[in-house]
Amino acid sequence: MSSRHWYRGCAALLCILVIAGCSLDPIDRPGRPTAVVSPTPRISGGTLTVRIAADITTLRPWQPRNRGEEQLISLLYASLIRLDERLRPEADLATSWIVSGDGRTITLALRKDVVWHDGRAFSADDVAYTIRALQALPAATALLQDIRRITAIESPDPNTIVLSLDEPYAPILSALAVPILPMHLLSGINLDTHDFWSTPVGCGPFRFESRTPDVSISLLSNARYHRGAPLLERVALIVAPDPAVAAAAFREQRLLVAELPWSALPDVGVGAAEVRQGAYPENSYYFLAFNLRESRLFADLRVRQALARAIDVPTIVATVTDRRGVVITGGAAPRSWADVSPVGPPAVDLEAARQLLDAAGWLAPTPDAVRERDGVPLGARLFVRGDDPARVRAAELIATAARQVGFAIEVERADFATTIRGLLVPPYDFDLLLGNWSNGMGDPAFSDYQYYDPDDYLLFHSSQADPSPASGLVSLNIAGFRDREYDTFATTARRAYNTAERIQALAVTQRRIREQLPYLYLWADRIPVVLNRRVTSLDGPPVVQSPQYFRNVERWYIDTPQP
Repeated sequence: MSSRHWYRGCAALLCILVIAGCSLDPIDRPGRPTAVVSPTPRISGGTLTVRIAADITTLRPWQPRNRGEEQLISLLYASLIRLDERLRPEADLATSWIVSGDGRTITLALRKDVVWHDGRAFSADDVAYTIRALQALPAATALLQDIRRITAIESPDPNTIVLSLDEPYAPILSALAVPILPMHLLSGINLDTHDFWSTPVGCGPFRFESRTPDVSISLLSNARYHRGAPLLERVALIVAPDPAVAAAAFREQRLLVAELPWSALPDVGVGAAEVRQGAYPENSYYFLAFNLRESRLFADLRVRQALARAIDVPTIVATVTDRRGVVITGGAAPRSWADVSPVGPPAVDLEAARQLLDAAGWLAPTPDAVRERDGVPLGARLFVRGDDPARVRAAELIATAARQVGFAIEVERADFATTIRGLLVPPYDFDLLLGNWSNGMGDPAFSDYQYYDPDDYLLFHSSQADPSPASGLVSLNIAGFRDREYDTFATTARRAYNTAERIQALAVTQRRIREQLPYLYLWADRIPVVLNRRVTSLDGPPVVQSPQYFRNVERWYIDTPQP
């Protein structure tokens, strides 16, 4: 499921060629000013070789469809606003922004030192062109839907852009991380059918040099980059679909940066002196959803609380992910600016769980028996996708834990298309569902971080629960959750452009979800990153615990030992 929530042998050496590319033979506050770029000593930067898992055959700068595309876009293009290492909006092509008192107008001051890779000057006209061109596309993604919230665009001068919105909407700041496109090259062109490999011109830190299909993409340093000329001479994105081949290339220092599956790490030499390892959470998460609708078993908060107190979430997560997942207690990306939930879930308390069930009238004829009320056993079916072993195992462990306090939970391994999809529409015939949300904004099939925002209004606001068939709306509030306090603060969070104010509102919404339990949050998977220790930056070693580790790539260099 996805949401806004759309709410997811090696014989030849790696050759760094000036033209032909590279090959790998298989075996805190809105509007804060842009940081001043200080002059830097010219360090021999070298060539950074980065693994991508698939070739990028078509390029759509606003629509990253996999991690390789997301990284390429960040190297080639720039945006009004970008996200920092904790995913907070910060100025990029804009130097600052001011929001009107009613929250419907955003005025952005633009940098005056920006040029496109072909030497043409950047201006507000490019911004206005980009937004209007994207609005003309079919609104098939969450990003393009958000862009349509902009109802008017004005550029009173070449260095100012004024955006009017249909209503106050703080997540628009993350949507403004969309790459700005060159009007002088694209005006009059249908972006929906255009091949951007024919015009790969941005104003990012690197400019296009060459592409060899199924082999590599080579980018050169952009000496006129507005944050300072990159120290690296070149970035080469190496197409290496086979993780074993990529791991061998990294071990032999023919790749310097690679995101790999966990299974490939033993072949990398993790733990060796020359290897730096990190991991960042995927922009998706797993949860146990309760059906809160009237007459359903888990409409009673005490029954939800009892099941939650019986489940040892950390142990389940460690078991099903081989200790590679991260336990979560809320829907915000772990370690992001919006993650204000407690570090871990409440401790297992079987006695408290039994007392809650007693109070709800579910009594056990004998200590080890399934509880009953009015002759009805305390039973439920837990639906889970049968094609995901980790989810299935988690569901089985949840059922086993529930049995300790008198639940009889039957795990139903089901096909998403033929069974689970039908449970998420009226009459919502389920009690428990172990699901996953993939929070991709740019493309529903990929959990990008390019436009990350923690907004979960569509998942939990009362207005999103059980829409009438006449409305034509598809509800993402699958639990049927309704809570006035959540509604009030979720609306506040959507309207609060100030980060501190938004955090205060999000703290309340996250607390209400923990207290009222439409979901019991479980885990987020992590993506391993390995980095050769010779790769460093003027700011110290790159922070590969964040998906935004390329954020300061213009300050990276290859530390070559002196003879």
